Amino acid sequence: MRPAKVLVVAAVVVAAAAAAVVVAVSAQRCEPAADSDARSSPCPAQTGSLTADRPGMVLSGLDVRGMLTVTAPGVVVRNSKFTGDGSTPWGIRTSNEGSVRIEDTLITGDYTDAGIAYGNWSAIRVEITGMSNDGAKLGAHTSITDSWIHDFAPSPGAHSDGLQLTEDVGDVVVKNNRIEIGTGEGANSAVFLSPDIGPDHPDAGPVVISGNTLGGGGYTFYSVGGQQGARLKDVVFTGNTFLPGAKYGPIYPSEFDVRIASGNVFAGGAPVPLPR
Repeated sequence: MRPAKVLVVAAVVVAAAAAAVVVAVSAQRCEPAADSDARSSPCPAQTGSLTADRPGMVLSGLDVRGMLTVTAPGVVVRNSKFTGDGSTPWGIRTSNEGSVRIEDTLITGDYTDAGIAYGNWSAIRVEITGMSNDGAKLGAHTSITDSWIHDFAPSPGAHSDGLQLTEDVGDVVVKNNRIEIGTGEGANSAVFLSPDIGPDHPDAGPVVISGNTLGGGGYTFYSVGGQQGARLKDVVFTGNTFLPGAKYGPIYPSEFDVRIASGNVFAGGAPVPLPR
């Protein structure tokens, strides 16, 4: 089943202190509403980059052609749209102590690295589509659930992944999503796990890939060791359904590295053979 259709609002008016207030946004910052009882901060269409630097900010109705950098903890982004035009690496990224929950939001277009990056974010009912590179980078303390990642348009020379983890991190959850990036040139995988950056951290925490519908890519799913022997010690890979049509097969056949794997099937119900 596809996730619920994303609601994108071009401009929002918020009631505050018994009066309707339209909150403007500068090229660099989207300020929260002044009323402490109405912390939702609506923003009109915006070209350029924004910064969320107030703890607990709630940003609703963003329509951004550019990037949002989250430097404060507990930020919420909902009912918004982010469009890449090739001028920024990411649509939404966390920095320093920043953390963000992304809800009911569309991310699309030409971001030179990924739609979302890197750690301390969660996404629910998000649509990521038409990406020129990766959909989202999975860093430490990240989750994406009930979302739809589909129909990528990789740039020349790209190796696009729907979700990509390239650091030795943990506390990662990918659950109940539909990820089908396509099989065109440059479409690499729906989910790619390989700790190519950073040392081996055996206590990093679990990486859970569960209950997803996965399709596309050369191989649809990778979980392999990284450089200098680094590996993810606690990958749980259960209850996923694989769509037909991957260029080479459902799972990359070498160095398959998971701790628990069960209940993974093709769309018709047959079990997916696991590499040995």
